[in-house]
Amino acid sequence: MPSRRRNTVPSLRGICAAAAFVASAHGGASLLVVANPDTPPLDADTLQKVYLGKVVEVDGRPVTPVNLAKGSKLRQAFMEQYMTEDDEKFVAYWTVRRYIGKGTPPREFATVEQQLQFLRSTPGAIGYVDDSTDLHGGLRPILRKP
Repeated sequence: MPSRRRNTVPSLRGICAAAAFVASAHGGASLLVVANPDTPPLDADTLQKVYLGKVVEVDGRPVTPVNLAKGSKLRQAFMEQYMTEDDEKFVAYWTVRRYIGKGTPPREFATVEQQLQFLRSTPGAIGYVDDSTDLHGGLRPILRKP
């Protein structure tokens, strides 16, 4: 009996399922970098430098980056999309910098709401949310990535 060869071309259904899985892993929404209205505009390169402690002022005004807690899907998406590295490398980087006296890592918050409260009350504070988050005043979007 001749063997039947299995079709190796992915089906449209399989491709759509994979895309849906990837979208759900990152919440399916765009990642939005937000800041206190007092924060000067930033580009993606400056944002990386701020989170790495290499830039502490923009246009003469102090900036304060904040992070969500390790393990957060939003933090993972932020690390991949904006920092272009995984969270373990980011933590290792800050472990060395702290040890040699070159600063402290961004403050961490357990929930998005705690982070948003800090951002609203702290001039120069910068954080991130998914774009479905209701900012309801007191925050300004700075950068957006899908």
